[in-house]
Amino acid sequence: MSVEEIKRVLIEQKELVKEKFSLKLIKRDTPDLLSYLKIPNAVAILGVRRCGKSTLSLLSMKDKKFSYINFDDENLLGLEARDLRLVEQAIYEVYGNTEYLVFDEIHNVEGWEKFIARLRETRRVIINGSNSKTLSGELATSLTGRHTDYILTPFNFREYLEFIEFNINSETFYSTRRLAQLKSELQNYVEKGGFPEPLILGKEQTDMIYNDILYKDIIGRYKIKQLAKFRDFAKTLVSYYSNEVSLNNIAKTLKIDNKTADVWSSGLEEAYLIYFLPRYGEKIKERLTYSKKIYVIDHGIISRVAIKKKDMGRIIENIVAVKLLRDLQFKDLYYVKNDYEVDFFDEKNKRLIQVTYGEVKDREIRGLIKASEKVNARQLVIVSWDEERVERIEGKEIKITPLYRYLLS
Repeated sequence: MSVEEIKRVLIEQKELVKEKFSLKLIKRDTPDLLSYLKIPNAVAILGVRRCGKSTLSLLSMKDKKFSYINFDDENLLGLEARDLRLVEQAIYEVYGNTEYLVFDEIHNVEGWEKFIARLRETRRVIINGSNSKTLSGELATSLTGRHTDYILTPFNFREYLEFIEFNINSETFYSTRRLAQLKSELQNYVEKGGFPEPLILGKEQTDMIYNDILYKDIIGRYKIKQLAKFRDFAKTLVSYYSNEVSLNNIAKTLKIDNKTADVWSSGLEEAYLIYFLPRYGEKIKERLTYSKKIYVIDHGIISRVAIKKKDMGRIIENIVAVKLLRDLQFKDLYYVKNDYEVDFFDEKNKRLIQVTYGEVKDREIRGLIKASEKVNARQLVIVSWDEERVERIEGKEIKITPLYRYLLS
């Protein structure tokens, strides 16, 4: 590919970026990523396809002079590492000598790491990508720790409310009418999910996003040949949301070997479609050998893909899981299980969190108390659909909070 051909693509993309800035862009509920963007430190914005990574990076560049290139453009397919110098030349000719460089899906170019390693010595570089292995892992190898990762998810509830222009203020929780409207929008959020495009164009867009994840981020990358079985495998895993899962049993049912199941499940997790939550163990070996629970990155996908009828208790547990994963950046989160089970243990903040859709039961409270003794938790929380109170039992304080308050906290 010649410099002139690359320039034509860049000019077209530049126009698209200009059009994007003319639209209403939702400010994401994230840290100030520019504070990490200090030479030679690069920033990688990671997350599932179409969750808003590009928009987040462009919002951070709003008042800056920057260059932008999206390697997911079909006109750039087939670029090789040796072509990246031509890309650099084209960038300078189209944008000038800008300090900030934003690269979308550069991991599509094999051997991209050294190119970024060189640029970040004199430029402030942001990389957006939808694969944890090819970005976060390879960045760690190439940049020897001089990078910051941020994992983005689809809209959380606060971002969803901003998107639909529902204003939250101090009076919202004390107005009967406004609180009823807020709960109604929570129900809508539960049904629709948080991907931006389906909220604009309709829920059928969720199907397209799901298929793009499977084909572009996993099937193509892993060169999967058994397409029908892989699609059945992915659908089965999504259907296990908020449950413990046995890959061996799924492999046996679908008549695939265990190694294939491991590779396929790793691909789904690396594409941020699913997350395997480990069970808490005091020893590292225990954490590695225990069964894991599975969560799906967006409840909109669950509604469209899962085999079984929607279970509201499991859905809201999945929503709470994704909030915790984003808050904790996919680290230090477990579930606890013995002769009791607690949905989440935030090890970093020593919090135990139980989720229930129905009335809070005594067994859930007792389970929290028992688990708190095992993990030495400082905070005990039950997230309910609508209950709000504080229980004090055996010297322990348990905060029961409605889902809408918890998601806005």
